[in-house]
Amino acid sequence: MHKYLVSLALFLLFMLVSGCARESRQVDSAGILIKLAPIPFPPIIGESRLVIQIADNMGNPIDDAQMAIRGSMSHAGMIPVLAELEGGGKDGVYDVPFEWTMAGDWIVTVDVQLPDGTMAEEHFDIAVQFEDEERCGNPGQE
Repeated sequence: MHKYLVSLALFLLFMLVSGCARESRQVDSAGILIKLAPIPFPPIIGESRLVIQIADNMGNPIDDAQMAIRGSMSHAGMIPVLAELEGGGKDGVYDVPFEWTMAGDWIVTVDVQLPDGTMAEEHFDIAVQFEDEERCGNPGQE
């Protein structure tokens, strides 16, 4: 049984650090935990959703936060994609409509203002694919 648990732990660690990780997780200096997961995963060009989870440093979910989301690419001439959300959230989970305008490497910046005025900002690296590229862990899925 111990050998099985060690193997399982190593597998989970590998998946966490591999390119197939389905969410990014950051803890900022204010002790706010921000997770981001694009839906679908991996993201493809077009309409999408960003599922953002916010919690305090003890893991307690935070509702009613305000967010400004900015998606940008590093090359010149790229118009950033912007989204805003005023409050809401259920159990610290927020569903934000978002549109990926081209394939490639994106940096998504999430600025959060909590109900008590605390500010947090995190950056997430997201690779957007063309629709016909293979899905991570699901080859051939359309």
